[in-house]
Amino acid sequence: MQPLQDQVVPFGGGPRPEAGADLGATGQQREHPPTGGQGLNTSIQDAYNLAWKLAAVLRGAPEAMLDSYEAERRPIADSVLGLSTRLLDEAERRQMRRKREAHQLDLGYPLSPLTGPGPMAGYRAPDAPLTGAAGQPVRLFQLLAHPRWTLIGYEVPGVPAPRAGLSIHTTGKRGDLLDDGGHLRQAYGLPPGDWVLIRPDGYIALTSTDPTDIEIYLDQAGLRRTPS
Repeated sequence: MQPLQDQVVPFGGGPRPEAGADLGATGQQREHPPTGGQGLNTSIQDAYNLAWKLAAVLRGAPEAMLDSYEAERRPIADSVLGLSTRLLDEAERRQMRRKREAHQLDLGYPLSPLTGPGPMAGYRAPDAPLTGAAGQPVRLFQLLAHPRWTLIGYEVPGVPAPRAGLSIHTTGKRGDLLDDGGHLRQAYGLPPGDWVLIRPDGYIALTSTDPTDIEIYLDQAGLRRTPS
């Protein structure tokens, strides 16, 4: 049997991606020992992170958005590589134990240039059971299962103007969602009047009570207002 330390795939960070470039998912390579099974998970997240940003730039977002790919994913790759190497050492001593960190569910980008204000900004959006306006059960993750931005208002007085690539949901008597169990409020720490903006990859961009903050962010992200 081939020794574990010899079962390593090539690594290369690659140059800064550019809009219009012919990039495949294999263009951003990572080096990982087989221990922990982290290489494929990380590569899929790399590809999705890069893909939605390239799509955004092609739709009019500033090319500077692509700089956030390296800022967000390089620290994750370094951390996961360290984890896989540690697990390799433990496996060779027959002491390997996969803990929660191997699930990659707690990763975040709090220092990303795309992360705005809010205590949960930069971290993965949690799920929450809700009720649709017609009384049907719905989970928040169902509403996020698309490649668009998602804006959720918690008992807000009004709704921002529609934009291409943006889904808007609100809770309360005038909204399309009900949070009777308080699950959304508890999961996101939202007081009445708060907005939470979620990126296409399911990470929280910002939370704010000021609609102007939301509008400015959406303008900078290249989401254009649609004609009324």
